[in-house]
Amino acid sequence: MATIQVGSHTAYHDDIGAGHPVLLISGLGSTRLGWWKQIKPFSRAFRVINMDNRDAGDSALGTSAYTIADMAKDTAGVIQSLNLGRPHLVGISMGGMIAQELAIRHPELVDRLVLVSTTAGGPTGVNARPEIVALLLSAEQDVDTRVRRTFTAIAGEGYMAAHPNDLDRIVKNAIAKPMSAESYQRQLGACMGHFRLGVSDQLSQIAAPTLVVHGDTDPLVPHENGRYLAAHIRGAQLLTYPGVGHLPPIEAPRRFNREVIAFLR
Repeated sequence: MATIQVGSHTAYHDDIGAGHPVLLISGLGSTRLGWWKQIKPFSRAFRVINMDNRDAGDSALGTSAYTIADMAKDTAGVIQSLNLGRPHLVGISMGGMIAQELAIRHPELVDRLVLVSTTAGGPTGVNARPEIVALLLSAEQDVDTRVRRTFTAIAGEGYMAAHPNDLDRIVKNAIAKPMSAESYQRQLGACMGHFRLGVSDQLSQIAAPTLVVHGDTDPLVPHENGRYLAAHIRGAQLLTYPGVGHLPPIEAPRRFNREVIAFLR
């Protein structure tokens, strides 16, 4: 097990490939397994550090409420413990929130920044539709049913019906690394805190070259959030994926991998 002591708990990571390090940061309720379409192509060009967040996968469970800033501190601890210097960061959704916090609080630990399907939160954030929020708050205990319903809803319209193997893989990953209701609620609480307070007034402090990737039909973190990030991070580039929902690395992997690798190089 590739575990690192970070503060009072342990963080798990996979370490694949060689070259400049790229750290992948997953979203709410997800584990490192969600990057399955990126690992091989990324690791041909970079050293890929694919970590599990607190309360997810093979990392340690949380014991009390925490914030996105706390999770950014975990990530900083991984970078420092592995002597990664200034890795590139690629964060999706909640992982993008963590990446923003890290880039603001520890600019010396970030080379290039890729923010996928995420938001600065706070008063400028655009929230999901009520029915999507209700899915996130659902207490459904059947993992298969919950995951199929949620990921079908947050992907682009019709994507999962047209790509049942992807949905099966997402369910398989969730069953392989199950997350308890308590762990999910702690991560969700961290996200909700970011939505309430956010970092929109601190985006000008991000010095790392930044790429923002966002689907224009994202029902969970609407596209306006990506536009705001790109407009308020100095020099940031926005790539909009037509017809793509909340999951560009899964829904449009060829374009995503090609463009992100090119940017990081």
